[in-house]
This record gives sequence, C-alpha cells and structure tokens, in this order.
Amino acid sequence: MQPTSHRLYYVDALRVSAFGLLILYHSSAAFLYDLDWLFNSPEKSQTLSLVTLFPRAWRLALLFFVSGMGTWFAFRSQTTFDFLKGRFLRLFLPLIFAMCVIIVPQVWYERLSDGRFQGSLLEFWVLRYFTEGKYPTGNFSWAHMWFVAYLLVMTVICTPIFRLFTLPSTRRLSDWFERTARSPAIYLFVLLPLALHLIFLPFFPRETNVLYNDGAWFAVWASWFGLGFLVAKHHQAVVPAIIARRWWSLAIAAALTIWLYRFSWVTKAASIGGETGGMSMALYKTLTFSLAWTVILAAVGFAALHANRKSPVLSWLNAKIFPLYIVHQTFVIMALYYVLPLDLSLWSKLALVVAITTFWSLLTAVIADLLPSPFRMLVGLPDRRKVRAPDQSMAAAGG
Repeated sequence: MQPTSHRLYYVDALRVSAFGLLILYHSSAAFLYDLDWLFNSPEKSQTLSLVTLFPRAWRLALLFFVSGMGTWFAFRSQTTFDFLKGRFLRLFLPLIFAMCVIIVPQVWYERLSDGRFQGSLLEFWVLRYFTEGKYPTGNFSWAHMWFVAYLLVMTVICTPIFRLFTLPSTRRLSDWFERTARSPAIYLFVLLPLALHLIFLPFFPRETNVLYNDGAWFAVWASWFGLGFLVAKHHQAVVPAIIARRWWSLAIAAALTIWLYRFSWVTKAASIGGETGGMSMALYKTLTFSLAWTVILAAVGFAALHANRKSPVLSWLNAKIFPLYIVHQTFVIMALYYVLPLDLSLWSKLALVVAITTFWSLLTAVIADLLPSPFRMLVGLPDRRKVRAPDQSMAAAGG
C-alpha cells in the first residue's frame, strides 16, 4: 500500500465517479416516478425509479466519505487556523458566488415553467431573485450547493474533534479505531450514523437540505464525513484490511440490495408505502445505512487495489470536478426546460438531457480553469500563483 505522503489516485477515481453518478442522477430526476423534483416530466418511468433506488441509497454517503478522506490530506500538514482559512476560501467563496450568480438561471427557468415570471434572465436577476425571499416561496436559493454549505459547517464543527485525534493523549482512542477498523467489526461503524439519525429523527423528521431544520440528516452526513477522515488518517493500517474484505463487503451489499428490492423498493418505486415502501422505518434505515456502508467499503477496497495509478484523464477530470459540480444542475434545468416539450420518447429525452448537461458542464469547467488567479477561487479552484506540494485537499472541497 502506497504511503499517504504520496498521492492516492484511487481517491481521485472515487471522487470523479461519485460526481459523475450525481450528474446522471440529477439528469434523471425529472423522469422518476416516485420523485417530485424541481422539474417534472409529464411522462415518468417506474422502471427508472426502480433502477435508481440502489444508487440513491448510498451516493451521498460516498460523497461525504470521500470528502472526509480529502479533508485529512489538507488537515495533516496545517495549523488549525490555516486549515480553516483554506476551507473557508475553498468552500464559502464558491458557495456565495453560486448562490448569487450560477443558480440564478436555474430558478429563472423554474419560474418561467411554473408561470410565476415572464421576462428576461437579467430582469429576473436584478429585480426578483434577491428581493422576494428564500426559495421555494421566494427565489434566493443555494439549490444543490447545500452540499458545500454542509461541508463547510461540518468542517468547522469537526475540526476540534479531528485535532484531538492527533494529540498524544488520545493515542489509545486512535489505536482502538485502528484495531477495530482492521477487524470484521469495521462493519459496526454504521451504528454511528444510524444511531445519531434515529435519535434526532423525532425532532427533525424531514430531510430538508436547509441545515437549520435538518439535524437528523446533518448528523448522518457528518458521520460519513468523519469516518472518511479517520480511514484516511489511518490509511496504511486500515485500507489493506478493507481491500482484503472487499468481496465480503460486496456480498453483504448485494444481499442487502436484494432484501430491499424484495420487501421495499418495488413498492416504493410505484409510489406505494411512502418513504420506506411499507417497511418499518427503523428496519428500513438500518438496511439502507448498512447498504451505504458496505458499498463504501467495497468501493474503497476495489478502487484501492485496481485504480491506484496515475492517469492523465483522471487527473484532468479531477482538476475540473468542483467547477463542474457547481454549474451542472443549472445546465440540467436548462436542458429540461427545452427538452421536455419535444416530441420524443422518455429515454431519448433522458439521453439528450445527460448529453447537454455533460457537454456544457465540462465546457464551463474548462473555461473556469482558464480564469486568472483572483477569479479561480470563485469556482473552487486553487490560486495558480501559490506554489504548493501536490495533495488531495480538493477532495475535501468536494463540493
């Protein structure tokens, strides 16, 4: 196993794959039978809903986990002040820029579609976007950038805890984590997000993505984030054991998937039985959280074994992935606005939305990479003027 002083290319591969999956999911969301999204196709597919229920169970957990891994690479060689300053610049500036500029066309297309506004984008931006309150009753929104906002907040909250794990006085705790993570008991770490979620769920019953009333899910995402940080910190000791158990992780994930499809997802995809498809809430949460954890472990195991090599394509994509994320949902909404009225089959529309979103997102990310240094930070890219050793801190900006 490569020492963590060297770049771990498989972390880049996981990150790029996770965000690629995110683009596919958002491109398909308007066509999902069981989902009421920002835009909705008049023709929806129960089959598509059924297929996507599997990645929907673990895609965000993987994103937060990989972001936690990236956070360790940024954290390990910096003071607390420098680390938080760097995270603030890398996350807060793109968040504000996106909320004030990038997301505006997205909401404009929504308002054109629902009949609440008729006029130009410039008119909407100047006169309506900032003045009518927060979304959804108003217009001002962080939309998909909730992920970046959550990363920023959980980074600030978790930094003192992370710093504790580097102190000599907590060596026993670090040793316990290492021993546990190298044993089959690693699968029990799912109890951390599961327990926190079930504790907070009575107080925060809905997933809102607006932070202040989303405590049950914020605790879950922070747990995956923290587990990613700890696995990266103890990489040399823990990841070989994860690799050794990769087939067990895959087998458990497959068994859980079959169970969920058999007793929950088939009915859920048909919009029957609510959020759990008729299964009890506690059991459903236990199964889906366990699936997310075993998929993460399987993905880390296989990627660390087979994808831990330098690739020019991977390096190129990894450098563009944050600005691509920032703009992708606006292009999804744009594509849906123009594609949905066309006289095409559902699958043709879906393919067209994916193609349009991918093309324009990649093109915008390429253009963003050409920006002069002061403006690069607005899209989450590092300042070219700063010479720095290669690291993987952009995985933390995973935004």
